Amino acid sequence: MSEPFETFTVRADSSAHFGFFALGNRRGVHPALVHHGDSPGPYFGTQPMADEEALLGELGAALHGATLPADVVEEQLTAVAKRLGLEGQFFALQSFLAMEVRNGAAHATVRRMSFDTHWNLTRMTALLTLSRELAAGRVGVADGRRQIAEIEARPARYGKGLVVAAYGVYGGAVAARVGGGMIEVLVGALVGAVAGVIHFGTLRSNTIDLQKSFIAAFVGSLCAFVLARVLGPFDAPRAIFGGVTLLVPAMVLTLGVHELASEELESGVARLGYGLLRFAMLAVGIAAAVNVTHFASDVPRVTATPLPFPVVLALVTLGGLALVACLQGPRRDAGAIVGAAVLAYATQEVTKRIVGEHGAPMLSAFLLGTAAYLHAHATGRSLPVMMVPGLLQLAPGFLGTEAVLRLIGREPSTQAEELSFFRVIIIAVQLATGLLIAGLLFRRRRPPHGNGQARGAGG
Repeated sequence: MSEPFETFTVRADSSAHFGFFALGNRRGVHPALVHHGDSPGPYFGTQPMADEEALLGELGAALHGATLPADVVEEQLTAVAKRLGLEGQFFALQSFLAMEVRNGAAHATVRRMSFDTHWNLTRMTALLTLSRELAAGRVGVADGRRQIAEIEARPARYGKGLVVAAYGVYGGAVAARVGGGMIEVLVGALVGAVAGVIHFGTLRSNTIDLQKSFIAAFVGSLCAFVLARVLGPFDAPRAIFGGVTLLVPAMVLTLGVHELASEELESGVARLGYGLLRFAMLAVGIAAAVNVTHFASDVPRVTATPLPFPVVLALVTLGGLALVACLQGPRRDAGAIVGAAVLAYATQEVTKRIVGEHGAPMLSAFLLGTAAYLHAHATGRSLPVMMVPGLLQLAPGFLGTEAVLRLIGREPSTQAEELSFFRVIIIAVQLATGLLIAGLLFRRRRPPHGNGQARGAGG
């Protein structure tokens, strides 16, 4: 939760002011507001924001911090602004929120924000529910601000020990899902537990959080490579990916592609760049572990023998249950979370048998999106309850992890292996496209807001 912020104003004329919100230790004035040349010198001072504007800023920061795409954040804010009798335009990026709110006079504000890459479905669904209540007029401004503060201040639903254990269970399930055998499942579970500890170790520091892909890849690979010397050779890419899967940024890439497809060019490019940087950190972490253990030169490459489909399906079901704790999901949504994981996996496996090795990600994402929208309409629950756990089964993180190990291995990489990273992007595009088609068919549309020009009204 962010610390209290100050509002700095620039009075350009009698009808407009520009504000910069400094959170935490990031206190200062936005560069766009610095006095230059012969332009009128800005007037800096502090003044309280109108409650309505404060509500929109706090809600936008909270929704953004819940890892929602920019178009969803902007759409929610636009709907709430309209209910408040304001004409608003909103622009969200990875690290700041800009908004122009009009009610006679125009007020443009820029809020600098830190971003959180940890999934918390309980917080996400609570904020989306509150946003809908605000847009419907069932919650007032003061009560809305109070509820936002309460939601942000709530402790994690599940404790550290349970989540670390759940990371281990899910790591083993993912190792089986991507074709691992029993030994890969066991190693994946161990590496997953290590990743769970790393997850908690990076929660309180954004600086360390940005390095967690490197830390998880290095420590997880180190554990796997050492075990390969003790237990004998096994399929390292599948075991490692299983363990670190929740820290691999494949979902970040998928969200970035979704934003690009939703005309959120600036946010999508920034998110894609951040995701690719995290993939690079993952590669460096694996390479460091290889150098420390001399794994590439001393241990032969092994391809796992997949477990029987019924066994894998049972493990995916168990992994879906573990996701409830990993994603801090509401207990009442456990069935939907497990169902989404099983549906996504089963659909992808069926398409693999029909069209080949990589299946049909677009079709799988479309079916997942359809199920998520129908579930949301029927139950009134938030869309991410099914969308997030289902996408985790489809996101192409394993291809990137496998490509990294092959590129730093002792054998020359083939052209097909070198194209693995390109396939990661292609699969992310297909996933985003499938979800967009499902949205076009099943999403409930709000009428245009304001003058119809506000960002976030579409997508």
